[in-house]
Amino acid sequence: MMLRHGVILVSLSLLLGACASAPGKISNIQIPDLSLKRKSPPAEVVRAPNRQSVLPIPSSGVITVAEGDTIFRIANRYQTYPERVIADNNLQPPYALTVGQQLQLTPPRFHVVRLGDSLYSLSQRYAISQFQLAELNGLEAPYELVVNQQLQLPDSYDLSVLDAIEKPIKTPAVISKPGTPVATTTPIAPAPAVPRKNFIAPTLTASDGFNWPISGEVLQEFGPAERGVHNDGLNIAAEFGAPIQTAAPGTVAYVGENLKSFGTLVLVKHDGGYITAYAHLAEVAVSEGDILSTGQLLGRVGATGTVDRPQLHFEIRRNRAPINPRELISG
Repeated sequence: MMLRHGVILVSLSLLLGACASAPGKISNIQIPDLSLKRKSPPAEVVRAPNRQSVLPIPSSGVITVAEGDTIFRIANRYQTYPERVIADNNLQPPYALTVGQQLQLTPPRFHVVRLGDSLYSLSQRYAISQFQLAELNGLEAPYELVVNQQLQLPDSYDLSVLDAIEKPIKTPAVISKPGTPVATTTPIAPAPAVPRKNFIAPTLTASDGFNWPISGEVLQEFGPAERGVHNDGLNIAAEFGAPIQTAAPGTVAYVGENLKSFGTLVLVKHDGGYITAYAHLAEVAVSEGDILSTGQLLGRVGATGTVDRPQLHFEIRRNRAPINPRELISG
């Protein structure tokens, strides 16, 4: 043992001697310069893509296990929870799966049809596209819905449907009771939809650029987030009850809590097809139809929705497309 320690010490001595006599080289091996003063630029940071594609759960709710699938891979692919996959299929430890095995999956976001529901009313309630909802659930004209039918909801929100951009699908959804077919000649009329909110936004001038609604640490940046989800805005930390200001002149187009993950949400319509969103509010200081100026009090920071600390989720959209707020706001 003493001999072994002696060999190690001699080796370390030779190594240190080589470093002292020939800086940057050891036995003709070039040592990279990792100091902050190096002349060569650092390597470009590349965001690794998601290891597997995110897929929607089929309208049947049934998927087939493929080669190499595990509970966790399936949960990640279909954006659900491993515990839910296990519970829905009564799986037992060690949770081994076989190729070709069929599993029933529950969508992470779904709606159970009630009397009076239609694609149009659901698009307004959840801020989603009627056409995406129909496609995701395999619905075809006349888009018949059945009471107690479970509909999968799209993962992405389309906030613009709340503001008179999308028209109802021409053929209204037909509602029927479970097990009772409805003749196409005498459909049950859906409940009348709530009139669309149609607000005229103030004209933006050259000096009316967008401003930050609040100051604080950015908890989550715009872009790809965990589990393949895309963050369409910025999440900014702040003290509970901190004031939130309007980012630009506009008209309040929506105040509500219909989007559970957003908690209390306010949408403001601006000139040029822009919409700003302010989510997770504890208090709201405005009402639908109010005309706001830049910097006007809109509400106060809270932790409503699916967040565990006070923060503001802030989005800027134009013609449905989300925009990184950093691209429009300097500083």
